[in-house]
Amino acid sequence: MKTNNVKVLLNAAVVLLIAWALVACSKKDATPPVVKTDLTVSITAANALVLSTHEGVAAGNYLKGSQAPLITAIAQAQAVVDDTNATQVQVTAAIANLAAALATYGNALVTAIDPDNLLGQWTFDEITSAVADAAVKDYSGGNHNGALKAGDAHWAGSGVPTLVADRYGIAGKALHFDKGQNVEVPFSTSLNPTAAISISLWFKSDVEATLYADQYMVAMNRWNGYKLQTQETPKVFFTARVVKPAAVVTFGGGHEVFYINGAKIYDWGETPAEAVPGNIVSLAGNPVNLTFGQDLPTSKYSTDSASPYYVNYGGYFHGTMDEIRIYKSVLTAAQVTSIYSLEKP
Repeated sequence: MKTNNVKVLLNAAVVLLIAWALVACSKKDATPPVVKTDLTVSITAANALVLSTHEGVAAGNYLKGSQAPLITAIAQAQAVVDDTNATQVQVTAAIANLAAALATYGNALVTAIDPDNLLGQWTFDEITSAVADAAVKDYSGGNHNGALKAGDAHWAGSGVPTLVADRYGIAGKALHFDKGQNVEVPFSTSLNPTAAISISLWFKSDVEATLYADQYMVAMNRWNGYKLQTQETPKVFFTARVVKPAAVVTFGGGHEVFYINGAKIYDWGETPAEAVPGNIVSLAGNPVNLTFGQDLPTSKYSTDSASPYYVNYGGYFHGTMDEIRIYKSVLTAAQVTSIYSLEKP
């Protein structure tokens, strides 16, 4: 009787062990569900960032070419989400890869160079259609927005500056000027600094059989205010009317310094004999709008030879310009190099 009881108990124990073993095996072999929620959230955030930001050289933009790697990482992450056979390991790796791409993109954020002294920055990137009075945005935060204007009839031209490819080869991101076509920016005393000024821009003169003088690139009331132009030599030339006796040009502190492609070309004022003392004259009492591509606003010209605005004494730029900046300070050589490094193709 006892033997039978022992057998029954042993059989019950064997059944329990087998049942436990089956349960244990089923728990160990079950594949947990692949969770893609965090990856999906990251993709949504990354797409929103791409759509809400832009490449460029203005503060708050992202460096040229920085979006492409992020877009690639987003596409790779989305492929993992769409793959029904993707493992949790692959999902985790995709999250890490996308996070790294977002961090790299964040490091490409453009920070302002000498922002406290930046008066205006016109990149021409936002212009979608080159028509009369189309807005030209100032990215400095100073709200010195301009507009596309046609040149004077004296130049036998018509139309406004045209959109062309920039130095990166991107279509419609630079402006070509000819026959007085210009950008006109309303006068502001802040754009008429008197103690110091620096002007930075990219330009490419047209190839012509004859090199012309007086090709005004940036001007506020021609030689009665300040102007940056090319001459027939060909060289960049800056003039400022003073109260007393990029290319990048800086003026102030007795120096007038020219830089090309980030390198200093010449410093007028390096020796006492070449010093250029004085402050730029204020035009507040007789304001004249700032222009790019022509020496005066088209509406300011006069046919009176005695007028300071006599059209026959004027001039215009033949070529392409982009990324114009004006500062109320004398940029240092390091700051000029920073601008060049940021904007070069």
